[in-house]
Amino acid sequence: MTWRVHPANGNLTKTIVSLIFVAIFLLLIGIIYGFFWSLLGAIFLFISLYSYYFPTVYEITDEEVIIKTIFTTNKRKLTEFKKVYFGKNGVLLSPFKHKTFLNNFRGVFLLLPEDRDKIVDFIKKRYYQDNGSRIPEGKDNG
Repeated sequence: MTWRVHPANGNLTKTIVSLIFVAIFLLLIGIIYGFFWSLLGAIFLFISLYSYYFPTVYEITDEEVIIKTIFTTNKRKLTEFKKVYFGKNGVLLSPFKHKTFLNNFRGVFLLLPEDRDKIVDFIKKRYYQDNGSRIPEGKDNG
């Protein structure tokens, strides 16, 4: 199962406001501190916000989860994950059997598009087939 998520396309108003804010911020940095610091700020902002402005492709195969961005491809084996949490914006795959604060750091959060039902059903079926454990429903950490 493969899907693509592009948050900037989902909310055009938020995207335009954020681009205007970034442009004004970089302009002020350029006026006050100079071109070099403005350019450096642009690089840091681009690196930190690329997951919002550029699409991410998620793929779940029989053996692994693949997350492709413009810079990286991250692959994790499905056997690493012990629990799945379904939330409002996505799915958190956790390597821990119990809820812990490390879920967000050690787990993988998969953003879901608006039409998420097929993906959630696929993940539920796939997870039950792998290890037979109960998948918790409801709120998550992500």
